[in-house]
Amino acid sequence: MLSEHRVNLSYMQAWRAKEKALQFLRGNMADSYSKLPKYFYILEETYPGSVVKLKKTADECFLYAFVALCTSISGWQHCRPVVVVDGTLLKSAYRGIMLTPSTMDAVGTIFPLAYAVVDSENDASWKWFFEQFKQAYGERPSMCVVSDRNESILKATSIVYPDMPYYSCMWHIWTNIRSKFKKGHLQLHELYFATTRSYTLDEFNERMSKIEEEDPHVKSYLYDIGYHRWSRVHATVNRTWTMTSNIAESLNVVTKDARELPTFDLLEYMRTLLERWTNEKLLKANGTFTFLGSEFNKELENNRTLSQKLRLRASTDHIHTVLDGMKRYIVCLENKKCSCGQFQLEELPCVHALAALRHKNETYENYCSPYYTRESLLRTYEIPVNPLPDESKWNVPQRILDEVVNPPTGDKRQPERPQKERYKTYDEIKSKKYKVSCGNCRGEGYNKRSCKNTP
Repeated sequence: MLSEHRVNLSYMQAWRAKEKALQFLRGNMADSYSKLPKYFYILEETYPGSVVKLKKTADECFLYAFVALCTSISGWQHCRPVVVVDGTLLKSAYRGIMLTPSTMDAVGTIFPLAYAVVDSENDASWKWFFEQFKQAYGERPSMCVVSDRNESILKATSIVYPDMPYYSCMWHIWTNIRSKFKKGHLQLHELYFATTRSYTLDEFNERMSKIEEEDPHVKSYLYDIGYHRWSRVHATVNRTWTMTSNIAESLNVVTKDARELPTFDLLEYMRTLLERWTNEKLLKANGTFTFLGSEFNKELENNRTLSQKLRLRASTDHIHTVLDGMKRYIVCLENKKCSCGQFQLEELPCVHALAALRHKNETYENYCSPYYTRESLLRTYEIPVNPLPDESKWNVPQRILDEVVNPPTGDKRQPERPQKERYKTYDEIKSKKYKVSCGNCRGEGYNKRSCKNTP
């Protein structure tokens, strides 16, 4: 401002000016809550079959909001029932938390199931959230939840879904190991992640023994969590590739700027995001001509290439012995199992199963999970998210217009620049993406102060 307009402003003057400009563009933050009753009414009218809930306190103040559109409810039936949930901070004046459950579609990308705004991540809010989620999506066989180790999520799922398993994100457990035991060297890092992804109990036990050699306290910590929480081979239902809560974290990145908006605008942003994604992914699905979605087709082609060099012999029409180097694997095509464990845990033919199929001159289509197919992808996005009419055209009953929703009680956000990025962990900072580079020679791994190439 000083260099361009010759106006000398303090930080607080600039902050207040920005807040005034944003209020002019977005309207008053408090007024956003009064729009919610008519907005939710229009959502229910436009998307029949949706589950839209608004909860207030006894003095008519906003408490919770939940939206699950009928398009997501319909598409969910064609996705694997693995629900990844997470909460992320809102940066508007009244703060709060946005809760998002997601799953993966047939190309391995994010499929948002719902979105909610609550006061904070506590037992009551998560329980209410899962109650609404259950009303919208019910309960399916082999359904499970994956998240960070939030105690409130664990309590809520045990009450609302008592028979549904809850699994932990393997990355969050690793960050806890780093902070608790100060153990983060490369060997333990590789051992831990290889152990979580083990396909057989023999592999798992061998790697756990090596972890114990590195630090017995780490093994005890993992044992106390429960192997079934983080180990793929111990899971009571099949998690396949969903070993982390990365899809929820990715959704948080997409909504980073939107989380500064008033609640009404945030909810509308989420609806338009689903509208855009549904259209884009349907176009992509129509342009897919392989039997499987792109991500799983790529994995299958890699396995097919590796299977070319394998030798095998048939024991029966369905049972084959496959020689992979010095190792021997037994494939049962009838039960869709291989002694390597990969066939049954990923529900995609492994290299040994593909070698057996090639020997039988049989195609792979009947041996893949239906959740990976192009047909499932088309059905996931077959119902479009139609646009809402302009607000001036909304035909809302008077009883809805008369409903009062006051802003939440509690302290408002202090006048300061809100943090947009979450704090990076040590591993993320040290990863290739965040390597230090030299300002002189552009070399990586050192800065210009320690540069040896300085003339």
